[in-house]
Amino acid sequence: MVSKPDRRTVLGATAGAALTGAFSAPATTSFAETPGHVTVHSPDGRLRVTVLTANGSLRYQVVRDGRVLVAPSGLGLDLAGRPSLTGGLVVESIRHRTIKESWRPVWGPDALVRNHAKECVLRTVQSATGIRLDLVVRVFDDGVGFRYHLPAQTGLDTYTVTAERTEFALPPTATSWSLKAGTDWRADEQHYRRAPLSDVDTAQTPLTLATTDGQYVVVHEAALIDYPSMTLAADTTRPGTFTSELISLPDGTKARLTGEFSTPWRTLTIGDRPGDLAESHMIENLNEPCALADTSWISPGTYVGVWWELQRRHTTWTAGPHHGATTERVKQYIDLAREAGASSVLAEGWNTNAGGQWTGQDFLTPQPDFDLPEVLRYARANGIGFTAHNETRGFVDYYERHLDTIFARYAELGIHSVKTGYATRFELGGVNRSHFDQEAVRHFQRVVDTAARHKIMVIAHEAIKPTGLARTYPNMMTGEGVAGMEQQNYMGKLGNPPEQATILPFTRFMGGPADYTPGVLNVTWDPAGLGTRVQTTSAAQLALYSLFFSPLQMLADTPENYRSHPGFAYLKDIPAGWDETRFLDCEIGDYTVAARRKGHTWYLGAITDEQDRTLRVPLRFLGPGRYRAEIYRDAADTSWHDNPLPIDVETTTVRSSTVLTLRLVAGGGTAIRFRPARH
Repeated sequence: MVSKPDRRTVLGATAGAALTGAFSAPATTSFAETPGHVTVHSPDGRLRVTVLTANGSLRYQVVRDGRVLVAPSGLGLDLAGRPSLTGGLVVESIRHRTIKESWRPVWGPDALVRNHAKECVLRTVQSATGIRLDLVVRVFDDGVGFRYHLPAQTGLDTYTVTAERTEFALPPTATSWSLKAGTDWRADEQHYRRAPLSDVDTAQTPLTLATTDGQYVVVHEAALIDYPSMTLAADTTRPGTFTSELISLPDGTKARLTGEFSTPWRTLTIGDRPGDLAESHMIENLNEPCALADTSWISPGTYVGVWWELQRRHTTWTAGPHHGATTERVKQYIDLAREAGASSVLAEGWNTNAGGQWTGQDFLTPQPDFDLPEVLRYARANGIGFTAHNETRGFVDYYERHLDTIFARYAELGIHSVKTGYATRFELGGVNRSHFDQEAVRHFQRVVDTAARHKIMVIAHEAIKPTGLARTYPNMMTGEGVAGMEQQNYMGKLGNPPEQATILPFTRFMGGPADYTPGVLNVTWDPAGLGTRVQTTSAAQLALYSLFFSPLQMLADTPENYRSHPGFAYLKDIPAGWDETRFLDCEIGDYTVAARRKGHTWYLGAITDEQDRTLRVPLRFLGPGRYRAEIYRDAADTSWHDNPLPIDVETTTVRSSTVLTLRLVAGGGTAIRFRPARH
């Protein structure tokens, strides 16, 4: 790794893989020349942020098209043993600049990202103490980011943040979708609840809302490094107003810092329709450019593996007569990967002492019935990579001590992807702590940094939520932080209700990719008699590949289930990195339609909640000429509850002028591949 960004000396994301455009020359304005406030407009002029100074306090307001989205809200930090940085502040100077560039991500939902914003830096000093605090505000057409910056200064060599006082005075009558705030590994793996914003007491971020006048807003954060995760706590005296609540260290403080430091960005993604949220790149744009000099080894792709059969208790992680990750079984998945056009095979339970108590693992020694050299040889012979599973079970101190040794050995063996896990506990520094506090965040970053040195891609489960950092560290491919496919087992007989999939693109996916592990086509498969099943039709599982983005995207079902199902043909050679993404027609919690393009081929997915639905979908996104549409949809007799497996496959010719009528059964969906027709 080279040119690693240092957030202690950089105010924010600036350039990075820039292709077009440049930054304007900065202009400095003294505060005396302003009428007590400064306003920053978005490039298109629709959105404006005003920072007000009154009685030594900073407050901000967000207005769009003349309508207030965030009423005047407080700003500031509390440092241990010092007066609160919410008062006594004097603005010394104001600095403006324009950011205008385009850049190409290593992978992503779009091949080219536009980054255009207006920025303002307010430099303040607390008169009584001399402590300096900067506020950086950046306004895009699709939202706002702001962060605190503590410059290098005498008397602030080491310090402790005890609270962050950022407020969000949001419209209390808005409809919201949120998760209740939590501190353990389960907090992000819950079902999103729909409620009037005034009824929400705490929330994980992202928090999504729709105002009564038709605007959509997501509150989240970007560039979370060396700082605790932010949740939100409602102010009981002011309906709709929330204050940032940082996840505490074991001693109750929030963050221990040294020297110059910039906090993560506090973000508001804003749009006229749900699709505007899902298509936004603002979170990525607020992160630093790629820190890796060589990214040629980073490649998106699909993967298969010994996983769903473990979840369904058909086989086991532990050694014994029903062990799943045997040499021969993994070879069968390698054959599946070759047939599917997948790039890698995952084997959970491959290493000694996996399963059971998960103690005494070294992540290098295979189970007796797993011949790692032979599996790697067979995989290489078939052009398939191997993804090593590192389920720490929360014994993080052991993992950290051996991390470099583990990854160095993987590199020697030609293993270039790892799936990490932190289920149940998080014992770091000899203390069982939150998965989301400052030290946990530091650990997850150390894993990504170490992996990059050894050219390893990371799939992280039970880890910190994504905040766009994959722009900077693109080997951090994807993560969990979602009630994914495995929750069809653990959420009871109702599993994940169908509406949840229509909510996720506008909530959890706002920060970055998720390893939801879709593609279970035999949705009723229950070999162990668990009494649970996947709560969709088979066709809806195919549609998820257009709705849920992950650059390492799993085809989660077993070889036997795929080969016996006609829907498998749709998944063969399906891309995991895209050139263009469109969210076409969406109502959060009701239905979602999205299309993604790779080269000249488009993939469209449509799903609905627990209601039957008929949608009309114009194909204006297609290019000129005729396209061959391969349509995979629920059959006439398909029923989510009683008969979820049947799929009809139809091929027809369409143009960009065509309007398709999609009839979706409750819990169902439609998946379509559009290829240019040959004359």
